[in-house]
Amino acid sequence: MSGCEKCSDLNRVVPIKLPAQLKHAIRIAKENVADGTISILENETGQWSQPFNQLTSSGGWDDLVHYVFVCNSCGQRFQLSAETYHGAGGEWKPI
Repeated sequence: MSGCEKCSDLNRVVPIKLPAQLKHAIRIAKENVADGTISILENETGQWSQPFNQLTSSGGWDDLVHYVFVCNSCGQRFQLSAETYHGAGGEWKPI
């Protein structure tokens, strides 16, 4: 996996099996967007997902959560995805 010093903490696969894990992944993604480490790629985000700026870590998620991000320093891309309707889970991963 590539990446840089700025996104090194994000450059790993994190399975999401429980709602608490999805809450944590959303919180981490939002913190990294807020501090400028990564940006959301709206044109690559799932068409059934609500806009990332409206996503909350507290719940009320769409059936499918799918967001793509890019490191603002090196261009490494990341994906946050989960299927919440049936509870199939998902993952955070570099792509």
